[in-house]
Amino acid sequence: MEAALVHVRSDGKQQPVPLRTGKFVIGRQDDCQLRIPSAQISRHHCEIMTGGAGVRIRDLGSSNGTFVNGQRVEDAELRAGDVLAVGSMLFVVRIDGQPAAINPEDLTQRVRSAANAAAEPATPGSFTSENEDSSVDFDFDFSDDDEDEQPEL
Repeated sequence: MEAALVHVRSDGKQQPVPLRTGKFVIGRQDDCQLRIPSAQISRHHCEIMTGGAGVRIRDLGSSNGTFVNGQRVEDAELRAGDVLAVGSMLFVVRIDGQPAAINPEDLTQRVRSAANAAAEPATPGSFTSENEDSSVDFDFDFSDDDEDEQPEL
């Protein structure tokens, strides 16, 4: 199985972030595989596990929560086309090349509709605000070793 998160910026630009088999941690800390230097992101915000059983996400006790398709999750299975929100960052889950194309306008509408339908009210720092910008730069580490250096994007 080939999996990736496709970061969708507020300006419509997209950047795929490949997920290797095993654990992939998203957070602010230097030891995270996807480092997002934003106050909305916890040091170790969430982790994605990719393997034979599919793709799962688990919130690591983050302050602002982890959202899948507009609903806050603690632990959930991810499917192709799911929208993952971490702080103001939006990602689309791509599994085995699906979805092949991502329309940012449809994505925004779909996320807002799901958030409005959720029983839980929007929380401060959630991704539903019109004024938030998902164009924060982030670093990711694809190395298998323990090097401290992470590539610049």
